[in-house]
Amino acid sequence: MNLHEAGALMMPNTGLAQQATVLEVAQREGLAVLVNRPLNAMQTKQTGVVRLADFPLDGDPVDFDGQCRLVAELEEEYRKSIAPSVQLNAQGMAPSDFFNWAAELTRVRQQIQGLEHWEQIEQQMIAPHVNQVIQALSRHLTGTAAEQWETWRDRYVPQLLTLLRGLRREATERSRAKTASLSATLNPLLPEARRTESLSRKALWVLASTPGVTCVLNGMRSPAYVDDSMAVMGWEPLKEVREVFEAMK
Repeated sequence: MNLHEAGALMMPNTGLAQQATVLEVAQREGLAVLVNRPLNAMQTKQTGVVRLADFPLDGDPVDFDGQCRLVAELEEEYRKSIAPSVQLNAQGMAPSDFFNWAAELTRVRQQIQGLEHWEQIEQQMIAPHVNQVIQALSRHLTGTAAEQWETWRDRYVPQLLTLLRGLRREATERSRAKTASLSATLNPLLPEARRTESLSRKALWVLASTPGVTCVLNGMRSPAYVDDSMAVMGWEPLKEVREVFEAMK
């Protein structure tokens, strides 16, 4: 349950004649309810996961087109001068295709929905491939070919990382646009003293204030996440939570 997925409170689909909500039945039967996924909301299939949190912008903007050209030039240099010396297949790919990120990142750029989506792409698709190929070539090549590879690698990796950082910033900006729109709807329904709090605190507070919800389970991977989440434990419950969920529709 979260601000966008409130069926447990709003949708009568449980009990006799399916006329009660999950939370109504739980309250009637004395059942404790633990809410999962409070900050990762599935708004629609088209928008994918929306992270109900604030997103600080890190670093300066990157000229994507200019940086992409630099990466493409280095990748073309690799294909001409290094790939012919490589007798190695990685993940079923020819050596000439090991580094094709300028084209690949240009293709996926417009498909990135937000920071959560980008982190999945970076951590599951890009980083494993790049790391595997770099380690394999560093072990495989010897002599002059190894020296040529190491010189090229040391020039290429920083440029690729800059390109990835630029895409991360763009993804962050898209997430910020989504959460800004959400906050504009949410804030007028909250007490003025709470409107400047972080979006994650507000989202957790609304859930913790919902009648029938006993506990909200939130994964906290850093001390900052813990501090942010624990603050709401001392707040008085929000009274009109249904109005919030109605507005979030």
